[in-house]
Amino acid sequence: MLGESPVGDLIYFWRIEMMRVRIMVTLISVALLCAACQQGGVSYFYTKSSHEVARWTSMVTPGGGEGSVSSGSNAAIVKAAPDGWGGVQSEKFTLDLSKEPVLLVQVRENADGFKWGAKFVPSTPAVEDHAWGFYLIEDNNFKWNNYAGVDIRAKLGQDFIGLYGEKVEGVIWIYAAGSPDATVEISSVKMFNQK
Repeated sequence: MLGESPVGDLIYFWRIEMMRVRIMVTLISVALLCAACQQGGVSYFYTKSSHEVARWTSMVTPGGGEGSVSSGSNAAIVKAAPDGWGGVQSEKFTLDLSKEPVLLVQVRENADGFKWGAKFVPSTPAVEDHAWGFYLIEDNNFKWNNYAGVDIRAKLGQDFIGLYGEKVEGVIWIYAAGSPDATVEISSVKMFNQK
């Protein structure tokens, strides 16, 4: 308690001052971070809005999973195929894995009981099974307009790079799973390079 000893009082006030200093340092750090983000921020090499995702085509697979997509008010609504999973694919683009690309998928909603995921499918699969794609974001129930993100190079790994090289053409699949009624609402899809 205060007033019991001068040393105790000194320690108490020192702790209060240190707490104030930590709070100030934290606030200044946040302010500097916000200022840095507003000045330059991330430069996206691939950006698709919900309206653009709503124009994607059904996934092209070795069999099954040809889902559909429609445009909602604030999201592209990807619906599974009658076999209980499936979705849509982007247009073809080239990834430069030497630049360490990151995929961000902003998910508005994915109803409880359903899941969604994202894969990268090379345009020319080197092995027959690769026509089913490589998981980038594995089946999950992430939602509430948050971003799911993945370092694509790290996720695909050195074996993939050894087989396909660092520049590879392909498509992104975004799919819903868990039921023929499964849906996932996508607000945006973005990619940026870390290097």
